[in-house]
Amino acid sequence: TRFATPFVPPLGLAGPNAQTIVSSMGRKLIKPRWRQAFQSAAEELTIEVCGVKLVVHLNRASTASAPLIMIIPGWLGDASSTYVLSGAHTFHRHNFNVARIVLRDHGDTAHLNPGLFHSAMIDEVVALVAQLRAMFPGVQAGLIGHSMGGNFALRVARALPDLPTLAVCPAVSPQDTVQAILRSPIYERYFVTKWRKLWRRKEAAYPELYDFSSVMRLSSMLSLTDYFIREQTDFDNAADYYAAYNLTGDGLQGVHAHILASADDPIIPAAMYRQLPDTISVDLIDQGGHGAF
Repeated sequence: TRFATPFVPPLGLAGPNAQTIVSSMGRKLIKPRWRQAFQSAAEELTIEVCGVKLVVHLNRASTASAPLIMIIPGWLGDASSTYVLSGAHTFHRHNFNVARIVLRDHGDTAHLNPGLFHSAMIDEVVALVAQLRAMFPGVQAGLIGHSMGGNFALRVARALPDLPTLAVCPAVSPQDTVQAILRSPIYERYFVTKWRKLWRRKEAAYPELYDFSSVMRLSSMLSLTDYFIREQTDFDNAADYYAAYNLTGDGLQGVHAHILASADDPIIPAAMYRQLPDTISVDLIDQGGHGAF
């Protein structure tokens, strides 16, 4: 582990929870002036891979030889998440092509595919990344993933070893990530609310396939997860589900990628990064919350 240039939080926001919450909510309340123009200039592409339709928001650079950056948001995030837009805008200002990937069912895409998203799905994301690279032949390309999107990015790097990959606060151990969320009523409520909204959108799009009326009475992350795994996936239990996308142990053996994270992350325990192979380089900063830096 090596340390990046120290990040100094603003006065009054040194606590990891304060940083995490303010960084998520701040730009939703006070939108930067560039946001509307940047989003309006993006091409919204619907790309079919592995029998499913996935959405990408693409901001093209001004020169044909400009490199391509692909960004995967965190769990239940999308192309308009503040951290995705902020990074994408910065890259685009420096003349990068920027593709903001929307995972299945994320954002407003629940209507595109009858099957439900789950975090063990990777083949369609690998295929999408490969297709995006093919759209920009002969230029350099890189991949960035945030949180659960960082987990996806690292698995893509495992499948596409020539793709430079950065994972920001990646959820390398799903079970430990869930346990960290459960320790905070604020974070648990946040994710429970977003997950329920996704299921309501899915039910509205495919009423002949889904009836989530009973699950809406469940109010904990554990009960929702147990229901989801039992009723909506092919996994026998939570342990098998988490194992399918767990990246500790030998999960990233031989994979070359970079991780940027913070030691005080309240959602992804930093201790998880000590269990990774030497081919994964890690920049661990002291303070930064969950991607707040």
